[in-house]
Amino acid sequence: MRFETALKSGTIVSFAGGALEGTGRVEFAARDGGHWLLVTDRTPMHPLSLRWPDQPADHGAVTFADGVTAPVTDVLTGMADPATGTLLTAEDARVVRRGETDWRAVAVHVVATDRDLAPYLGTEAKIAVDGERRLALSAPHTAVHLAALALNRAAERFWTKDFADRDGLGRPNLDKAAVERSDIAPGVSVDVYRIGKSLRKKGFDRDGFLAALDAVAADVNETVRNWLAAGAAVAMTPPEGDLDGLRQWRCELDGMAAIIPCGGTHMQDIARIGAVDVTLEPSEDGFTMTTRTVPAP
Repeated sequence: MRFETALKSGTIVSFAGGALEGTGRVEFAARDGGHWLLVTDRTPMHPLSLRWPDQPADHGAVTFADGVTAPVTDVLTGMADPATGTLLTAEDARVVRRGETDWRAVAVHVVATDRDLAPYLGTEAKIAVDGERRLALSAPHTAVHLAALALNRAAERFWTKDFADRDGLGRPNLDKAAVERSDIAPGVSVDVYRIGKSLRKKGFDRDGFLAALDAVAADVNETVRNWLAAGAAVAMTPPEGDLDGLRQWRCELDGMAAIIPCGGTHMQDIARIGAVDVTLEPSEDGFTMTTRTVPAP
């Protein structure tokens, strides 16, 4: 969808630092069917990413200066052109070529209300995140990063050539090379991997790996359990910044700093995840990894 606005800058977000509430100035409001689309200059809410839409958006509520509160049922990533004020959402935003103009990413809150929100333009609003949903999505997102690193470790023996791209723990990065899609839902992440001809030419023993998939899964689970038992802090940097800025996940594992580019939300310590169960299943052109989490009591 396309809207004409007065937007001149992107949204400052604080979800990476774990924020569950914040304030923002209302900069855009438009009715869209049975709900309103609302853009504020700042928000603690995590929107669905255009780059890697693995983690669903936060839910919550927005409270305006006069005390009126309305639920936020979704948060989208929109693209705004400061030169023209044009705001694109949904598929129109996804196909933007950022090099063609100075597009800025904005968080577009989907607000379920019949009230006219246009009069709130220019006013401050309080934005609160549904903490239970955030936790239910953060736990599997953190867990799947651990599972990916453990997968790289378990798969190392199946490389017959030296693979130059290595993860933060120094192992061939099968996860980065083969992952095609990741879908996160409360308590679970499903990651789809493709092992194609190019990867096999680079020295990965596809047949041997798939034949040993149960043993690999057992190795992955043992490694993740050991990491959870030891505990380790998780940091997202920067904790606050432009929505379209690059962020990194960092965790000290086995005495080394594992760093993964990531735009989602996470637990502050892996010990808070509770239990993790990883299963690996073969597919037509690779395998699927399912990572389930059980919250700590």
